[in-house]
Amino acid sequence: MISVEDWAEIRRLHRTEQMPIRAIARKLGISRNTVRRAIADDAPPKYQRTPKGSIVDAVEPRIRELLEQWPEMPATVVAERIGWDRGMTVLKQRVRDLRAVYRPVDPASRTVYEPGEIGQCDLWFPAAEIPLGFGQTGHPPVLVMVAGYSRWICARMLPSRSAADLIAGHWRLLTELGAVPRVLVWDNEGAVGSWRAGGPQLTDDFTAFAGLLGIKFVLCKPRDPEAKGLVERANGYLETSFLPGRVYTSPADFNIQLADWLTKANRRVHRSLQARPSDRIDADRSRMLSLPPIAPPGWWKASLRLPRDHYVRLDTCDYSVHPLAIGRRIEVAADLDQVLVTCDGVEVARHARSWARHQTITDPDHAAAAAAARKAAGRHGEEDGSRSRHRRRGTVAGHLRPDLRRDRRRTDHGRRGSVMTTSNNTKTVKTGRDVTSELAYLTKALKAPALRDAVARLADRARSEGWTHEEYLAACLQREVAARDSHGAEGRIRAARFPSRKSLEDFDFDHQRSVKREVISHLGTLDFVVGKENVIFLGPPGTGKTHLATGLGIRACQAGHRVAFATAAQWVTRLAEAHQAGRLSDELTRLGRIPLIIVDEVGYIPFEPEAANLFFQFISGRYERASVIVTSNKPFGRWGEVFGDDTVAAAMIDRLVHHAEVISLKGDSYRMRGRDLGRVPPANAGE
Repeated sequence: MISVEDWAEIRRLHRTEQMPIRAIARKLGISRNTVRRAIADDAPPKYQRTPKGSIVDAVEPRIRELLEQWPEMPATVVAERIGWDRGMTVLKQRVRDLRAVYRPVDPASRTVYEPGEIGQCDLWFPAAEIPLGFGQTGHPPVLVMVAGYSRWICARMLPSRSAADLIAGHWRLLTELGAVPRVLVWDNEGAVGSWRAGGPQLTDDFTAFAGLLGIKFVLCKPRDPEAKGLVERANGYLETSFLPGRVYTSPADFNIQLADWLTKANRRVHRSLQARPSDRIDADRSRMLSLPPIAPPGWWKASLRLPRDHYVRLDTCDYSVHPLAIGRRIEVAADLDQVLVTCDGVEVARHARSWARHQTITDPDHAAAAAAARKAAGRHGEEDGSRSRHRRRGTVAGHLRPDLRRDRRRTDHGRRGSVMTTSNNTKTVKTGRDVTSELAYLTKALKAPALRDAVARLADRARSEGWTHEEYLAACLQREVAARDSHGAEGRIRAARFPSRKSLEDFDFDHQRSVKREVISHLGTLDFVVGKENVIFLGPPGTGKTHLATGLGIRACQAGHRVAFATAAQWVTRLAEAHQAGRLSDELTRLGRIPLIIVDEVGYIPFEPEAANLFFQFISGRYERASVIVTSNKPFGRWGEVFGDDTVAAAMIDRLVHHAEVISLKGDSYRMRGRDLGRVPPANAGE
């Protein structure tokens, strides 16, 4: 057989130079018949071996019989059934070829996105260090949204991944888009929702948000990243094309640069579509839903009574409020840019949103007003003391001078026009009712002993200071509420069963220098309980782990949270008894309703496998649902020794530390301070 080069040369000589066949044969040294075949054949020469039989041909009928009944039978099983003792490569190849004949046709469905139908959402955490202010840097989340039909990308950096910020971020992106996709796809983001009991379940906030928008949120199944591949690829595109080589001065600067880059990115030709998203977004937007007229950041408002320190907390930061609102109900509304506080519709605070954590933001006007109020309160206190002494002297004189007492009654009646006071009773002028007896009966019926004791004192103060009826009523109710809060806190502390009563204020930070006072003070605000996060104290015995855990638990009780305290061994015993009684599920459900559970002394006593399993169920059931404080004398690397299984220990640690503040305590035991036990005296000690 001639080569391809000879075939091409023969055809060139014959067609271009018009050389006869004999001359071509003479020139190339080949036969004339070969030249004739080359001229007649339009395809280049190709060697083809004459097909021969295969050793599998003899057993092919039996293979077909097996595959006809069981199309998915593996080749190794086929070999066993037909008694094959030769090489497996040729058999596997023949089974692969024949299997396609008997296997049912199962074509893959191609995903097609209709205009306005769907949008995919995800959080992207850029690897760059973003300055947050106050000397802090971090990696705030970026909310990314991709429209399915047009592949239009929207993105914005958010202060946090909380539900309020995610909803505000959604609203900002949808406002920029100008419409709302009918379906938004999310994975199992904790603030959005998760799969529970085999089905998706949105959080209350996002259920309300979906109702406001009139759309559907779809939660992907766990471990199914292909379900939202559009936004995953968009995250990778941001990671490789936007992030490298850029420097950011603040989150606002990041968002400005991101918006400029997205304007260019949405005009590029998309590889899969072979079209520009900017050319398809109008058709996509025309089929979407319109935006509702109510903005979610103004729809949800936190309501609370302003405490005496006149600060409100939002995402670990404290913002000042005008002190005139102390004791009154205020509304706190926050978006991505600012924090607004109102009282009865009147603005009492407005601050720029702080991206840095654990900061105190104070308005100078609020600080000046608070200082003036404190100064005035001190002056009024001195006047109240003087007026009280004067009243006591007047009362004694009244016993000696009835005319003076009668004159004072007339004066009080002329000024108030409502009540007359005597040393023993309070009666109305018109009806002569015994108000004192009535108040005693009514407060007893309401089970308000603190109100009963405070009515007379507050009435005297109201008369002397000229309070309105509303102010007097508010003061009485505040006294009763404060008393009930105090009694309720004591009841919760007793129910928690702390081993001893220790407060955070009693902790000796001078002895335990490995713990920062600011960290413990921040934990004392109980943000971790509200956020359903955990606190873990690690360290040797006597370093203050139980003291700090107890102090945080008592602080939580005083704030109105239920708390339960026990050692790890006691918790395991309690769970084992419930398991033996067949009510483990009910016990775990009941414990799950307690906002804070303290597990003390993990690591002192190793667990049996069954006990380790029960403890794992206990911790796993509280993951992202309620808070846990754990104290342990062993580092995480040695928890496998405690639970007898490194896998169980790793899974438990993963759930505990995912949303947790881990504090390592070091140093000598506080109980052994000032003692010299086991030390060898120096050689010259006796001299």
